[in-house]
Amino acid sequence: MKTLKFFILAMALCNIGTVMAQTRPGIKAGLNSSNISNTSLDTKSGIYIGAFADIPIMDYYSLQPELLYSSQGGNSNSPLYGDVNINYFSIGLPNKFYVSPDKGFHFTLGLGLDINFENNFVNLTNFNGDDEISPVDVTVIGGIGYEFGFGLILEARYKQGTISVDFFGEDDLYEETGSNLNGVFQIGAAYKFKLYKNAD
Repeated sequence: MKTLKFFILAMALCNIGTVMAQTRPGIKAGLNSSNISNTSLDTKSGIYIGAFADIPIMDYYSLQPELLYSSQGGNSNSPLYGDVNINYFSIGLPNKFYVSPDKGFHFTLGLGLDINFENNFVNLTNFNGDDEISPVDVTVIGGIGYEFGFGLILEARYKQGTISVDFFGEDDLYEETGSNLNGVFQIGAAYKFKLYKNAD
């Protein structure tokens, strides 16, 4: 029994070591086209930029945790109110499903947590925030991309928020019927670095 446990542990450690050896860090950046649902605001342009790690699990599947800065919100179309600018620290966990084991074309699906830079829980507790804007958002991410053999990745995806931006119901200015949810179309590029010669 001890021999079996030792064998299972050894195999697990070998698998972990293989995955770590094939993990490739990277950077990404791109453009946002964001809006807030059920408001009279227009679409707002912004950027996203940050870092990620590509963790291959199987030939057709890899996990790609990421940390990004993302500027979102909506633009005013009336002199009665201003733009809504929301800067998020985004923690994402996209899953990448490849059409071929040689990488190339892939689909992305995952979840994320967006933390408001200005309106986080710390600032609200210290009365330094704006209680008209929610401090966090839970997002669903979906998209497509293409990965070249030398590490360049082109991607387009949509990020849908699930928590109303006006979480506390304080702001009547932009509201129409229904929740005010973030919606962001993102298009950009990424590059993942090869740390080991045997990495794919």
